[in-house]
Amino acid sequence: MNRTELIEAVAARAGSDPAAARRHVDAVFEEIMERVAAGERVLVTGFGTFDRLSRPARTARNPRTGQPVEVPATEAPRFRVGQTFRDRVGRGVPAAEAPAAPVAEEVPVVEEAPVPAPAKGKKAKKGGKAEAPKKKAKASAETPRKGKKAAEPKGKKKKK
Repeated sequence: MNRTELIEAVAARAGSDPAAARRHVDAVFEEIMERVAAGERVLVTGFGTFDRLSRPARTARNPRTGQPVEVPATEAPRFRVGQTFRDRVGRGVPAAEAPAAPVAEEVPVVEEAPVPAPAKGKKAKKGGKAEAPKKKAKASAETPRKGKKAAEPKGKKKKK
């Protein structure tokens, strides 16, 4: 729900026109912000408490460089939920007293074949498939024989 939808819902519940509901919703939000900015606590019984939290200056670390960074003191808004609001969101039933979930019929467990562990090492990097051992190449023009210089393959020349 966004602000416009909230205003429409307030207008419908209060039986007033949306323009009047907008003025009232805006007035409530503005008053809460002004009071908290002035350092006051706004307590709406059953709904929650709006107040200001003071954070002292501290030394933090920049995660990229690891260098210490001075963080100045600051003020931040805080909202703590009231008990009635908490109960309404939790459907009024505390978690300890919540009924247990219905038990489904037992289904026989079918054991599946074990899945092999992923391969490690060079084979894992090549898609996990094992390669057949390479055969020794026969002597050809590409492989030098004793006392003879190997013929250079056509195409790209090797850099030295």
